[in-house]
Amino acid sequence: MAGGALTGALSMLVGAKLMAPHGGLFVLLIPGAISPVLMYLVAIAAGTAVTGFTYAFLKRRSDEKALAAA
Repeated sequence: MAGGALTGALSMLVGAKLMAPHGGLFVLLIPGAISPVLMYLVAIAAGTAVTGFTYAFLKRRSDEKALAAA
């Protein structure tokens, strides 16, 4: 949820507009459907990174607890 919240907040902060009635990365292939496209991608990348790092951190802690219990 933190990654999605960051992506949404950054998108709103930079004023990203998605002109297509649907989402996803395939919209990038439609010229002029997203503005500003670079900052839109930065927002997605930042949210993805937060989600990935959080998952890796929590997974490592879970694995350490499982090894300690064994």
